[in-house]
Amino acid sequence: MKCLQANDVVYAYQNKYQTVRALNGVSADFILGKMYAIIGASGSGKTTFLSLLAGLDVPSAGSITWNGESTTRIDRDNYRLEYVSVIYQNFNLFFHLTVLENAAYPLYVRKMAKREADILAREKLLSVGLKDEQFRRFPNMLSGGEQQRVAIARALAAGSEIILADEPTGNLDSENSRKIVEILQQSAHAEGRCVIIVTHDPAVAQAADVILHMQDGKLIAES
Repeated sequence: MKCLQANDVVYAYQNKYQTVRALNGVSADFILGKMYAIIGASGSGKTTFLSLLAGLDVPSAGSITWNGESTTRIDRDNYRLEYVSVIYQNFNLFFHLTVLENAAYPLYVRKMAKREADILAREKLLSVGLKDEQFRRFPNMLSGGEQQRVAIARALAAGSEIILADEPTGNLDSENSRKIVEILQQSAHAEGRCVIIVTHDPAVAQAADVILHMQDGKLIAES
């Protein structure tokens, strides 16, 4: 079975005064078909860990491997394009593209026919509770919660085997949060994806199959 692995991962950076270890010897296995939640206080290393899993940066020591291959040895651009979808806390939408074009963007990059890409993107936008009349709008015409749902729809439309989500329900009310969690669960359980969520929301964490607890750059417990 395909597996995303962190192997004794260290991530350090230099600030004005000292070397800071944001991650210090983190190891974990993530398999397809499960949803994981990473929890911990602000500054515990959660988002840094997520960015390494996404291939947005590389560890200072240790390794991140996908299907047995280190992300430092493969084309990380291709890894992100083919295997990973990231739901960013700040949404990372393109403000010159419409809602529909934003959701379909990963499919355009993969050279899918525009009509087919738009149909799939529309389906995912509807699934997260957005309406047809919003699809031709631009992101700056939407609320924060609506922009967040566009970002989630984009990740779902991409069809990647790995979905990494940084606080995906942070701007949503409780009802929409529940719906999004159910959709992410379905992505893992019914569609066989690996879903990894960083969250401060206990309800989101409890919906995961596995909860990873981080503190001071270390993984201190798994439940």
